[in-house]
Amino acid sequence: MAMKGKEGMKRARTVILLIMILTVFQQQFGSLVLSEDRDAEMEKGIAALESGRADEAIEMFSTLIAANPQSIFYYYRGVGYSFKNKDRLAIQDYNKAISMDTGEASYYVKRGLSLLRSGQFQESVDDFTTALQLNPAIPGAYGYRARALFSLRRSADSLEDLKSAISTSPNVPALFRLRGDIHSAAGNYESAIQDYTKAIELRENDATAYNNRGIAYANLGKTREALEDLNRAMDVAAYRQNSGHGSGLPAAPW
Repeated sequence: MAMKGKEGMKRARTVILLIMILTVFQQQFGSLVLSEDRDAEMEKGIAALESGRADEAIEMFSTLIAANPQSIFYYYRGVGYSFKNKDRLAIQDYNKAISMDTGEASYYVKRGLSLLRSGQFQESVDDFTTALQLNPAIPGAYGYRARALFSLRRSADSLEDLKSAISTSPNVPALFRLRGDIHSAAGNYESAIQDYTKAIELRENDATAYNNRGIAYANLGKTREALEDLNRAMDVAAYRQNSGHGSGLPAAPW
């Protein structure tokens, strides 16, 4: 009887040990599967954003957030809201992402863009500054901060940022267009025309650059050139509207 009791206890311990091992295995394996599923869903959400399917992306990242809130999910859902020009909702998500991870420069850049489009210029300057402190090479931050500074009538500071932006990104037409706007606002129309011309060279169908160059020509009394550019601007704008051309990206802050 004693032997049978000991054998029964050994079998019971063995069963308990097997259950414990199986439970740990299931937990670890199940966690791995869930992690792989989340990564796959995140990749699908990013692909949806890149192809302009913002509503689909927002739904995907909302599901991910409900299952396992992470800063990166809030960030990408914020990008989705930005695509839809819902900057108030985007800012809320960027706020959440930043509260969970204060050291990611791209979070501040995206929130800064939404703040800039919302007319909160000083707050956007602060975000771009923080992004540059975290990562001095973060793409776009100097150019975006230059736009916000110009909106605050800080033209000299804006020009300094544009110098840095153009030195690292010399093929971005919006940077030259913005510098042209700064020169034009200061009455330096010849310099403005040079910058608008460079913007047009980089992007042939830039309606805003044609329009603004036309105004600069008009201010110099060059009526023929002004009319040519203004007519060109209207033609380009009409073509883009009728053809439905668009990048699927959030509206540019300039």
